Amino acid sequence: MSVNLAGKSLVQWFDEIEKHKCGYCKSPDGSISIGMWADTLTVEDYQNLIDRGWRRSGKYCYKPTMDETCCPQYTIKCDVQNFSLSKSQKKVIKKFNKYVQDGILHKKDRDNSNMEDEVNIQEQLIDFKKDIDAINIGAVKGSDIPESEDTTNIDVKDSPKPDSSKVEPNIILPSSEPPNNQKHKSDSNAGKSCMDQSRPPCKKAKILRLERKKEKLMKKGLILEEKVPEPPKSIEQFIEEIPNEVKGKLKLRLVPTSEPSIIFDRTKDAEFELYKKYQIMVHDDPPEKCSMKGFTRFLVTSPLKPENVPEGPGYGSFHQQYWIDGKLIAVGVIDILPRCVSSVYFFYDPDYRSLTLGTYGALREVYFTRSLQKTLPELNSYYMGFYIHSCQKMRYKGRLTPSYLLCPETYQWFPIEKCIKLLDRSKYARLAENIDAVDENLPNERDVMHMKVVYKYRFMLFKDLKKISDQTDLFRKIGQMVGKKCANTIVFFIR
Repeated sequence: MSVNLAGKSLVQWFDEIEKHKCGYCKSPDGSISIGMWADTLTVEDYQNLIDRGWRRSGKYCYKPTMDETCCPQYTIKCDVQNFSLSKSQKKVIKKFNKYVQDGILHKKDRDNSNMEDEVNIQEQLIDFKKDIDAINIGAVKGSDIPESEDTTNIDVKDSPKPDSSKVEPNIILPSSEPPNNQKHKSDSNAGKSCMDQSRPPCKKAKILRLERKKEKLMKKGLILEEKVPEPPKSIEQFIEEIPNEVKGKLKLRLVPTSEPSIIFDRTKDAEFELYKKYQIMVHDDPPEKCSMKGFTRFLVTSPLKPENVPEGPGYGSFHQQYWIDGKLIAVGVIDILPRCVSSVYFFYDPDYRSLTLGTYGALREVYFTRSLQKTLPELNSYYMGFYIHSCQKMRYKGRLTPSYLLCPETYQWFPIEKCIKLLDRSKYARLAENIDAVDENLPNERDVMHMKVVYKYRFMLFKDLKKISDQTDLFRKIGQMVGKKCANTIVFFIR
């Protein structure tokens, strides 16, 4: 009897704890995480994984060991339904729209090379090498996964033998290495403490004029009718302010990348050249480090299985390309999942740095998420990856309001404003202040015994594997790391 795993998530678990140099505090081996290599993942499984603190880099999925790693990384998301623009974010959109209209990068903007304070956290290529068995899921024949106690053979006549194909991936994890032209700015408020604190604060001229007008009317026995304030403009109104006659200059193309496509192949070279230019000029990478192979492995290859929906682009991995007058100036790498749009990476042409494209790209992705929510109500969040409180370059992520951080113990979400107070006291913190709150997605013993396993190219439940090789502690750990939902759905490849 054989089974068909084509519709399942299939991952290879790495039991060893990964220790490597931290890109944030530079500790030589302080960055600690666990990981697994995902051959395929359903979008629902990956959604459940990132809601448990996981993140992918290509096909490698990793979860920081929060209470041990030197720089704890908290998953952060923005509630797009209640999103509100800040004054500075409005300025970024207006400046971009103005450039689309007149095509002029103003001198004061070109000179202001340090204005992009939301620097896209550099992804660092680290020396993570493992032998990964290439698993050809498409060659597995059969129908249902059995729940019997007997082990079941998988038909692998078209699959490579376990040791016939090896891959040694270089895994890319986040680093806060600042761009080569970014320096610490001096405190612009230095010296202001000498001001006379006893004097009342100065009023704005507009307020003073209004008060004088009220006084004049009161002397005449009249009352100044106050205008009903207009509701604030939405992000849609700001982004769509480009005049119709120039709207054609800006084109955003959403290109699927979960599976090979002719559409992506047509622009792959243009994307790679842009990525290479960005890494060299913004992150000071040596040219030899920026290879097509690394670009493909990191930003193109994805384990996500695409799924269609009645309206919209569907679920899976995508590249959102920004074209102006036929020139590619930026690319946002995103995953569209059942409950969120997850940002993977964003890179742009450094010649357009003055447009603050990192911020504009994030706002565009919020705008895009809101557009998807109109037909997919549950898709209501924009995930920004990880937030590291000790890394100043990541503070910009909290400026998309309202934002929430994921508690590393209960896996519940909490407003970032409340979390900051806890993180100011300790870099690792349980964000759930209720001491009785527990992880409600923790698998029980029965869940562990019924976890699905491929062992020596034979499918079985863990309770059957236990008769051959007792790895109960390992599978309890796996269940705890991935949660009950994924423990019940993912198939784990064990060597």
